[in-house]
This record gives sequence, structure tokens and C-alpha cells, in this order.
Amino acid sequence: MMIQENSGLSRVEVTAAHSPLAFIYAFFTPTIAIDGQRYRRRWGTHSFDLSPGNHEISVSYPWIFSSECGKNTVQIALRAGETRQVIYRAGLIRYLPGKITVK
Repeated sequence: MMIQENSGLSRVEVTAAHSPLAFIYAFFTPTIAIDGQRYRRRWGTHSFDLSPGNHEISVSYPWIFSSECGKNTVQIALRAGETRQVIYRAGLIRYLPGKITVK
């Protein structure tokens, strides 16, 4: 996918998901952090317009004794006008990092 090249921006689409077996996660709002800037978003897919270059993306969710349970981080490089997808899936064991992939 591409966004308008003349805008000079790139886009990242971050999907935060969990197993249907872990339905209790639905009661907690995940945090998506991009280059240290934190965004509280519902489970699902969210788009962020970014400048081209290297970016660090983390996804986590709060749990009883941790504000960043299941946290995992990925580094991505974006070219002008490019859209990349980051997919995070929380694990069934809460305190282990979730699986994160880049497409």
C-alpha cells in the first residue's frame, strides 16, 4: 500500500490482537508506543502517519502488577509514501512478550 507520495509522509498500521481464549484481555486497553510516544488504543488496527526513516514500535497492555505486560518491540525503516504493517499478538502467558511481526 502507498499513501500520496507528495505528502512526504509514511504510514504504519499497527494491529494489536489477542487469542479468543484470553477474552479477559478485552477489559484492558493496549498501549502502542512509537519512538517513545505512547498511544492508548483499543484492540484492533490503528494507522499512524510518520516521517520516513527508522522507527521503534512497541505494543503492551496493562495487567495487575505491570503497566507494560507482554511488551515486545520492533524496529522498522520507512521510505517516503510507504505503508508497513506491524502485527502484535498477546500471548496466553501474560508476563511473556507477545509475538510481533512486520509486513
